Formats: sequence, C-alpha cells, structure tokens
Amino acid sequence: MLKNNIWREIIYYFFILLFFLAILQFYFFYHLNLGWALLTSFIFALGLGWIFFKQVISPLKKINKVTEAISQGNLNQELPLYEQKEISRLAHNINDLVRQQKKILAQIIAEKNRIQTILNSMTEGVVALDNQGNVLLLNSAVENFLGVAREAYLDKNILNLIRNYDLERAVKQALKSERPITQEFQLIYPEPSFYYLKATPLKNQEQEKEGIVLLLRNITKEKKLDQMRTEFVANVSHELRTPLTSISGFLETLREGAIDDPAAARRILEIMSKETNRLAKLIDDLLHLSKIEERRVVHRWQLVQLKEIINQVTVMFQPQAQQKSLSLTVEIPVELPCISGDPDLLAQVLTNLVDNAIKYTLPGGQVLIRATTYRDTVQVEVKDTGIGIPPEDLPRIFERFYRVEKARARELGGIGVGLAIVKHIIKAHGGSIKAESIPHQGSSFKVTLPAEVRSEK
Repeated sequence: MLKNNIWREIIYYFFILLFFLAILQFYFFYHLNLGWALLTSFIFALGLGWIFFKQVISPLKKINKVTEAISQGNLNQELPLYEQKEISRLAHNINDLVRQQKKILAQIIAEKNRIQTILNSMTEGVVALDNQGNVLLLNSAVENFLGVAREAYLDKNILNLIRNYDLERAVKQALKSERPITQEFQLIYPEPSFYYLKATPLKNQEQEKEGIVLLLRNITKEKKLDQMRTEFVANVSHELRTPLTSISGFLETLREGAIDDPAAARRILEIMSKETNRLAKLIDDLLHLSKIEERRVVHRWQLVQLKEIINQVTVMFQPQAQQKSLSLTVEIPVELPCISGDPDLLAQVLTNLVDNAIKYTLPGGQVLIRATTYRDTVQVEVKDTGIGIPPEDLPRIFERFYRVEKARARELGGIGVGLAIVKHIIKAHGGSIKAESIPHQGSSFKVTLPAEVRSEK
C-alpha cells in the first residue's frame, strides 16, 4: 500500500513537469507569446487549484472541523466518504475511531452507574478523596448522614465542609499514611450521632497513591444500646440490692433480740414480707419482659372485644380510684371493632396504664379511658390530670428501669418495667403507643391497634 501511494505521487509530479516542459517547448521553438504562455499557465493553474481545493483542501477543512468537535467531547459526528481514496480512508478511520470511543464511553458510563447504584444501596457511607482531601465521590448514605446534597460536596475539601477535630486528624493521618486508619468520632450537626471511620489508601494501576476512601458507619444505635445496657445492669443491681439490704438488716435486728419483742418482730416481719413481695414482683416482671422480647410468650390469638376488657379493668380499679378521691370514667362508642390478639396481654397493657395514671394523679383528679376508631384502627387512650412528665424524659419512658422521679416511683412501688412491657406487647400486636404530657397538668398514653374487618355486633 505504501509503495502504491509513492508511485501515485511520482505520477502526479511527472504530469505536472511534462505540462510545463510542453509550455517551454512552445515558447522556445514555436515562439509562443510570453503573455499567452503566462495566461495559459494561469488558467491551467487555476483549474488545477480548483481541483486541488475540491479534492483535498475542502475535505481536510471538514475533517479538521469534525476532529475539533470530537476533541471537545461531541462524539455525534459522522464524516462522509470522499472520492479521493486516501482522504476517504482517513474519514473512514476517523468514523471508526469515533464509534469505538462512543462504545467505550457508553461502557464507562454504564460501569459508573452500576458502581454508583451499588454505593447508593449501601447503608455505610463511602467518600473518595484525592491527595488534597477534595471530594471525588460520595454515596447517598453520606448525604443522609450529613443532610447535604452530593453536588454541594464534590470537588470541595472535606475538612472545610465537616468541622470535627477527630475526623480532621484521621483524614490528615490517612493522607500521609500508606495503611488503613480507623477512628470513632461524634458529629453534632444535623443531630448528635456517632460514626465509625475507616480510611483506606486509594491507589492507581501503578500502585501510586491518588487519595483515600473513607467508610463511614453510623453507630449511634449501638452506642445507645451500650448505654442502655450499662444503665440496665446498674438499675437491676440497685433494685435487687435495695430489698435484699433491707431484708438482711431486719434479719440482723431479729437476731440481735428483736425477735423476743412480739410487736417489733411483727412490724419487722411485715416490712420483710413487703420487701420480699417487691423483690418477687421485680423478678417476675423481668422474666416476663425477657420472654416477650425474645418472643417466648405463647399468644392466645383470638378476636378480642376491647369494650369488655376496658370495662373489666375499670371495675378492678374503681375501689383504688375512690380511695384517692379520683374520677375514673370511660368513653366507648357503641360500635367498636374487634381486635385480633391475646386478651390477657391486652388486659395487662390497660392494667399497667391505668395503674400508673391512678398512682401519679393527686387526690381530686381525673382519669379517663377513651376508645375511638379511625379507618382500620382502634385507639385506646388513658388520660389523667396527674403530675405529668417533663419533656426531656418523654423519649425514654418506655426504656427498662427508666423512672422520671425515682424516689417517688420507688415509694409507690414502681420499678420502671411496666411501660417497657406495654411497649413490647403493643409491638407484638402490630400496633404503636405514644405518650404526651404537660408537667403538672397530666399525661396521655395513646395505644393504636389494627382492627378486624368485622365489627362488634
């Protein structure tokens, strides 16, 4: 092919030289006028130039324009095939190159989309940084963690976007190190949360470091569970130690001679019996709560008429309410749908809620049990005019052993397990419970349960 091109060029030059030799021969041997000779040469050169422009220059301009557009990223270009074989072959090669580039670009975009989809499906946050700490890539989990859009972080330094000393120290150390770095840190904004950070070097094919990849995992729940577990152990130890210490002290008193005094012995035995019952109730509640949480309770699922359970609980607590001069009232609609559940556990829910309402309502107050329906649910509300719950305590009242006023709760016999049991029972029935309260004005506990299609006749 190369030899053919060389011979073709030699032939072109040969004919051009032959033409000018013919002009010279006419000029010297036939005494052709110089002006006519120049005019003839000019006309021939003009025609040759037009042919050269049409065959070479114009296609090359088109090719140059198209290649400039391709270099700027516009791959939707197509060159026509020309009569000149070399130029036509060049246009054909450029078209093939553009098609190949479009194919490679489509593969790269598809691969990028797949990677971004995989990253967005992860619960952990992923951030890629260059050697200067500028954000190259991040997934949607990071957007949720930090409460910002991806576009606000790209190509910006992460240390200018997230103000945190522990994170800054870990990122700077990871940028300098060739080994993975792990760190735990806390962010205050947009809400207090704890994160586990792992920074891994980002390397290219030549194993040269181009930046780091940060893996962020939200461990706020784990931290809260650890705190709750620590508080649980401390509370259980305290609740068990208190009655045992009391019983041990009274036993020592009896051993030292109080047993010979019938009146003192009787009083001590009554206190010991009360503490023993309190200890037994604590252990029973803990075992019951453990069974419910581990789903080891065998439920007697059946259609339950809440109206009957509410009336039974009301009758049971009327003497206690009258003893404190409280008004215990019930509001139930005529048509109340049935609930699918365990009647004994649902009765325990109402018993715990009404018992708390009566305990923490001052004499002369009111306790209301109200049942309503909304769409496919039944809502039971236990409302009182008691001492109320401070706003800072509301989010934690369903935790085990959490009590708003520990001294008063212990005095009234509360151990802080009842509401935790209520929450797990309601959850097992597919419902929900929420508490609302205003200090010194009262509290309201609303239980929402799914209703059956059939309504009460």
